[in-house]
Amino acid sequence: MLNFRTIFLFLHIIAAGLWITQFVVMVVFDRLIRANADKPPGVTLMMAEVRLLNTLGLLGGPGILLTGLGLLATDRLGFLGIAGITPPWLMIKQILYIILLIIVFALMMPMARRLESQLKAATASSVLITPEMSALHRRLVMISYLQDALVLVNIFLAVTKFG
Repeated sequence: MLNFRTIFLFLHIIAAGLWITQFVVMVVFDRLIRANADKPPGVTLMMAEVRLLNTLGLLGGPGILLTGLGLLATDRLGFLGIAGITPPWLMIKQILYIILLIIVFALMMPMARRLESQLKAATASSVLITPEMSALHRRLVMISYLQDALVLVNIFLAVTKFG
């Protein structure tokens, strides 16, 4: 019989998979966008990338948070040392998750909204990718790579329980 811990763990792994899938999506779309930057499909590809990454992030991030809290409850562990014991590897994971939340809400979401509004305007007026859109996209991609690196560190800590 399945217990709650197994269910939470399964869903936690799925959510982590969705979140780290963003890296693969970014690499593929980035190549396509660069190849089509001076053509009409460039704007459409950039818009599709932003929307897909947004969807994966909206599913993966909260999924990690909710299932992680469920795992804490079933394992009787604490969050940052509050309400229970928190092993060092888990404390590091929790701090990294808070850093990830700050990166997403303070940096990525405002940039993605700005880029998406520019892309919508470009689509409506049949404009190609502008230098401003390209620069904003590059900054968003670089921050996304930082996010993906932190997610990989979190996955490493979860698998190895290092620390």
